[in-house]
Amino acid sequence: MKRSISLLLLLAILAALLAACGQTEAPAETQPPENIPDDNCRNWYEIFVYSFADSDGDRIGDLRGATEKLDYVRDMGFTGIWLMPIMPSPSYHKYDVTDYYAIDPAYGTLEDFQAFLDKAHSLGIKVILDLVVNHTSNQHPWFQDAKTGEDAQYRDYYNFQSESASGYQQIGSGYYECRFVSTMPDLNLDSPAVRDEIVNIMAFWLDMGVDGFRLDAVTSYYTGQNAKNIEFLSWLNGEAKRIKPDCYIIGECWSDESTIVNYYTSGIDSFFCFPLSTGSGKGALATILDEEATGRGASYGELTMHLEERFGTDVLMAPFLDNHDTDRIASVVGIYSLERLKIAYGMLAMMRGGSYVYYGGETGMIGTGPDPNKRIGMLWTTLSETTSCPPGTTEAKYPLESVEKQQADENSLLHYVREAMRLRNTYPAIARGTTELIPTQDADLCLLRRSWQDESIVIVLNLSAEKKTVAVEAQTLLACLDANTAHGIGAALDGGTLTLDPWGIAILQ
Repeated sequence: MKRSISLLLLLAILAALLAACGQTEAPAETQPPENIPDDNCRNWYEIFVYSFADSDGDRIGDLRGATEKLDYVRDMGFTGIWLMPIMPSPSYHKYDVTDYYAIDPAYGTLEDFQAFLDKAHSLGIKVILDLVVNHTSNQHPWFQDAKTGEDAQYRDYYNFQSESASGYQQIGSGYYECRFVSTMPDLNLDSPAVRDEIVNIMAFWLDMGVDGFRLDAVTSYYTGQNAKNIEFLSWLNGEAKRIKPDCYIIGECWSDESTIVNYYTSGIDSFFCFPLSTGSGKGALATILDEEATGRGASYGELTMHLEERFGTDVLMAPFLDNHDTDRIASVVGIYSLERLKIAYGMLAMMRGGSYVYYGGETGMIGTGPDPNKRIGMLWTTLSETTSCPPGTTEAKYPLESVEKQQADENSLLHYVREAMRLRNTYPAIARGTTELIPTQDADLCLLRRSWQDESIVIVLNLSAEKKTVAVEAQTLLACLDANTAHGIGAALDGGTLTLDPWGIAILQ
């Protein structure tokens, strides 16, 4: 009898501890299983192969190194990977392609890529490639031929004219279009032959098993001509879907909200939501977290509803905090305010659509200024084992610990991001549902009801440095994210009253 009472008491104590949700990550045996629909609304992870992981000791990242880290990527809760360009190129960044049907030798071989792709797929990870068709390298055989004269076989592949103009570079007695730099001549996308090449390129990679493409610089296809850009995107999307109906196409439309909304008329699956990111000044999410900001919860709720109204619920949005072209979010929010940095990823995780995280963001990597500064090596263990800095890097600092050390620290940013991604994988309504804003008198709090199919959950965010209590119409505390490094109770639900730690997020039902 005494043994039974002790067992009941032990179970009661355990239940109380679990209900309090005092840790960012509950023990594995208490976590509900993942529930990941087979769609493209995923947790995407952007990888710059050059700086990610090196397998052969030359301190340049490669595909074999990236393959070795796929278990880590999946363990972090990422179910999709965007690879920055991997095709042969004379530059470190490889946005100037010389061969659309091969792998840059510094990264490996087509066989290495197939092995990467096969392992990713075995882990349930989809893979999309950066597809750069606005321009090629000036070392591409097409351009090497085209520049020889008006009768050249590939002359029509590029835009030549006899008069000087902005965005054109002289070569011989004529001029060729090169809107970015002279080493990146723009392709003539009106050429039927060029369009045939693009179809063949997409077919090559899609037939290999690639799940789709990230389209670079879509507003530059026809400079200053959005209508023609949209027409071209519609054509490209149609051709890609003809080859592989379920392939995923996402475009880089680095512009304002109205322009991005307009580009969705092309039929492309997704466009990156630049107004949210550091690609637009501080970005909307970082601005909400400003030191002097007030009413952060109300601001996040208004932003959520505005985006849903502006873009609609039928399109697949792509929220992100930063990428290879922008200041890293840790440099903007500040690594010395770890709670704010964590909650930035928490806010991202609670948004609708397919979220994107830039490699190293989960460990608080920083980077501003020249592009190479934002693309330095992933700090897995020690600096001596990190890839060499890209050419042109002027600053390479790692203010927070390595992946290895953060994996061993339950209070780390890495643990927080992993838990945030796990919640998106466990409750598909977070990323896919429609939203109802639940009124509250406390402007530091945001209460959202997210509904999808037969699932309805309530998301509560406390975007302040104070513990909060709020009445909620929910019976069960499903999970919480605790960005407060002091680790209080996390979250507790008692008879319709939710108590939430500073910078906390709770999911209820």
